[in-house]
Amino acid sequence: MTTLAKRLDKHFAVAAVAAVAAGLASSSSQAAIVWSGAVNIAVPDNIDGVYLNVVNGASGALPPAGYDINPYSALAGGFYLWGPTTNTWFSSNGGTQFRLTSGTAIGGAITNFFRPGGATDLTSQMNLNSTDNLLGFRFVNEALANQVQFGWVRFSFGANGGSRSIIEYAYENTGASINAGQVPAPGAFALLGLAGMVGGRRRRA
Repeated sequence: MTTLAKRLDKHFAVAAVAAVAAGLASSSSQAAIVWSGAVNIAVPDNIDGVYLNVVNGASGALPPAGYDINPYSALAGGFYLWGPTTNTWFSSNGGTQFRLTSGTAIGGAITNFFRPGGATDLTSQMNLNSTDNLLGFRFVNEALANQVQFGWVRFSFGANGGSRSIIEYAYENTGASINAGQVPAPGAFALLGLAGMVGGRRRRA
């Protein structure tokens, strides 16, 4: 192959890659569901737990600006849920059942969402030694004019309620409902790292 031919091949190969990248960026910005991909965010077994801003992925023992969810332990070995408002965590039955079956629709009225706090240890609802633990939430997306949006988060648990981590999460960025465990469809792919995800503070009972 001549030097000119090699250069032409390289030029068109680079142009093709750029076109594909542009197409992915376009579909990411238009995608309704934003997904974290695989993550490993430890939830410490203490009163602070971890605060997470699902829009930008910021997390820590202290609440990042605009935090959205805060799983923690009111008592060592337990699993408790907090959030920036009293209407953060989705319940499928009026405030007692929080672990969801895959495919459960998360959304609807504000009265579907709660902040169980230190009065409710949810360990008994979780599947221990398992990643089959989906919970839904409601949050305000500051990046989109404070629009109310809905999402889900998957926890991996060890042998007890105090051994847990967040391994993936997603939200619907148009204000529509989302199904527990739902990720972007092929061709409408939006990863948090490409398109964006975040969370504030309180104190519980």
